[in-house]
Amino acid sequence: MNKHFYLRAVVAAVVVGVFSFSIYPLTQRDFYETFRKLLKNPADTRAEKVIAEARKLQRGDIYPSGAMLLAADREKIPLQEMLRGKDLQDNRDAVALVRKHAASSIRLGLDLNGGVEFVLELVPEKAVDPESKEFAAKVEGNFDYYRDQAIEILRKRLEGEKIFETEITPMSGRLVSLKAPVVSKDEKQHLLNLIQMSAKLHFHLVHPQNDALVQEYLANPKMVIPVGYELMREVGRTGDTRERLYFVESRWKMDGKGITEAFPTQDQFGQRKIALRFNTKGAKDFGKVTTENVGRLLAIVLDGKLYCAPVLNEPILGGSAEISGSFSNEEMKNISNALASGGFPFQIKVNSVFDTDPTLGVENVRNGIRAGIFSLLAVVIFMCGYYLMAGFVAVFALAVNMLLLLGAMAAFGATLTMPGIAGLILTIGMAVDANVLIYERIREELASGKTLKNAIELGYSKAFSAVFDGNITTLITALILMKVGTGAVKGFAVALAIGIATSMFSALFVTRILFDFMTSFLKISQLKMCQFLDKPKIPFLKLSRYALILSGTLIVLSFVICGVRGSSMLGVDFTGGTMVSFNYSERIPVNSLEKFLAQRGIAAKVSYKSNASSTDNRKLEILIRGAVQSEQNTSPKDTLENMLNSTYPNAKLTGGQETSVGGLVGAVMTRSAVWAILFSFLGIIAYVSLRYEFSYSIAAIIALVHDVIISVGIFALTGREMSLPVVAAVLTIIGYSVNDTIVVFDRIRENVALLPHTPYHEVINASLNQTLSRTLLTSCTTLIVLIVLFFWGGIAINDFVFVMLLGVVIGTYSSLFIASPIISVWHRRNSFGHTGN
Repeated sequence: MNKHFYLRAVVAAVVVGVFSFSIYPLTQRDFYETFRKLLKNPADTRAEKVIAEARKLQRGDIYPSGAMLLAADREKIPLQEMLRGKDLQDNRDAVALVRKHAASSIRLGLDLNGGVEFVLELVPEKAVDPESKEFAAKVEGNFDYYRDQAIEILRKRLEGEKIFETEITPMSGRLVSLKAPVVSKDEKQHLLNLIQMSAKLHFHLVHPQNDALVQEYLANPKMVIPVGYELMREVGRTGDTRERLYFVESRWKMDGKGITEAFPTQDQFGQRKIALRFNTKGAKDFGKVTTENVGRLLAIVLDGKLYCAPVLNEPILGGSAEISGSFSNEEMKNISNALASGGFPFQIKVNSVFDTDPTLGVENVRNGIRAGIFSLLAVVIFMCGYYLMAGFVAVFALAVNMLLLLGAMAAFGATLTMPGIAGLILTIGMAVDANVLIYERIREELASGKTLKNAIELGYSKAFSAVFDGNITTLITALILMKVGTGAVKGFAVALAIGIATSMFSALFVTRILFDFMTSFLKISQLKMCQFLDKPKIPFLKLSRYALILSGTLIVLSFVICGVRGSSMLGVDFTGGTMVSFNYSERIPVNSLEKFLAQRGIAAKVSYKSNASSTDNRKLEILIRGAVQSEQNTSPKDTLENMLNSTYPNAKLTGGQETSVGGLVGAVMTRSAVWAILFSFLGIIAYVSLRYEFSYSIAAIIALVHDVIISVGIFALTGREMSLPVVAAVLTIIGYSVNDTIVVFDRIRENVALLPHTPYHEVINASLNQTLSRTLLTSCTTLIVLIVLFFWGGIAINDFVFVMLLGVVIGTYSSLFIASPIISVWHRRNSFGHTGN
């Protein structure tokens, strides 16, 4: 026992140590102290002058970085000359460098830390032949469709860089706004290179007499190039005595549309290559080209650059190819990423680049973090007060779980947003749930006369299947959402999958080590706990007939409410709206602005951004949906300018502009999200059928859909609008509901085996009463967190938390009154508790 204990303790210590190292520094460093450490000359008097001025300016919603930039510009202090850094050209570069060094190990989202915005223009490619002219006409005639495709390609490329929390929206004309949570100059340039790569891959045949033509060209550079050919130089060979020139056919034999996979690789000699895999049609076309041209050179041209021209020694029929060339590691990764995500039907022109401030005001962030701390303290008090010593063990495991979760997010490059912070509630809930399951099992074993050691052994053994199945069904959902979903859906899935893994480790592994230490080394022989319910005997199945009537009524009303509200229940994330931008003199806090506009019936998203290359470089942006009411029937721009200037005269808003903006959630993203959810349902059905019965899986899905429909219906009834954070909350409900239902199913399955001659409905009723204490305790701990966040977490996460509140209450209700009765009805043909499909 001691040998195994020491081994498990060492494994736990190593895992915790590795992930603890990953999160350093967990919190952001002090901006001004980081600035001081980056100074070339620590005694530079200008540094303290600009810091003092920045501290004076730092009030309301102004962040230290914005205050320092403003102070340096006012005092005409060249920060770029004062700091140690590469290629610092102006104050904005210097501030970005400080922000990077002050940043925490976990990437913060646009709402918490700001980032960069690229305003892109989609320019259709020039037509050079009949085929390309035909395609150009298709693009012009159906521009919105191809623009949405380009947006999804951009999104996939950023996901390849582990950047999921981006905002990509269509604007008026051919413009697209792309916002990403990156702040340093290096990251911005890397992102810009990736965006501008159009990933047009073409295969051209080389002239049969290429060597002779090259010799002629070297002797006479003014020679006439053969008709239908062009001269290209292999990338990376310029100026080299071995540089390679090729006369290639102007018209390509095949493009790269059939590529399904592209990844960097190296041969045995260390030569960097990009391996390509084609789909069925692509493989057939490539096989035809290589079969018909054996012995010829085939030039591989990407975005107008020739990377290599291998000899076709034999037909290539396996559906694969390689691009070799003088790549850097970063180039190889970028090209692979771009080829895998697809090529643009446009040329990408970057019209402007802005630094964006955090979209949440300082006060909103403080409220959210403060409420999160208080809610966690409430859970700690509850667990320790109810489970006493075992509660302290659970709290320690919860702390380890949070440490592992943050470490994993840092290690995997996940982005943390305010809804993401609130979304950790599911992880906390599932971690607490596992502990409650184990403790209630230990309580049962102690009540039957077992010693503490045996009770702990049996408690973990009997609770394992429920913990494992509940987490695995949720993990299946997360993995499918990660694979099929895009954007915020994929980002949520990554965080959920990490949370499930850390929760199981802390609940099943860490707590067991602590209990073994207590019983084996501290010789503790008793474990006292409070008891909420003592052998309840509630007739759930009898009450379920009334519950089914209530649920049916609520579902019908939910559909009616959603139908009546129609598109009005969709927020700007889905519908888009009008972006009104102003120049300003004094900044108005984001929180104050949004409250002021909301009081006048204007639902708006407010943000600030700046651009170092323009004279009017500071912008206030207000995104509104629908019309703005005014007595003079003026435009939204004029109405907002008059309204805000009269209330905030120091802001001095001028130069108002209106731009039509599309929704963050396009048709392609919506379609992928729907498919992801449907596939997750199929995954749950398959797993639950395998582990339990088919009837159990159908009951779980019905309960899950029931929870989502009623939650969305009540949400719509309150007049709130759907947004991406609300979608994340609905996905959270799916995970929570499945986990809650599986715990009940596990007890039913166990009792069916223990009571083979008991009628099925009695087995179900007994199982529901046996797990009732666990069900209510888990819900209570999660509700404690949610209630604190709802009332004191601020407006930024209020909608998210409200949907979660509904989901927890309705999910608990459906586990007791919907899912299990469905199994009972299914099994009425069986008189007793034996199972069978």
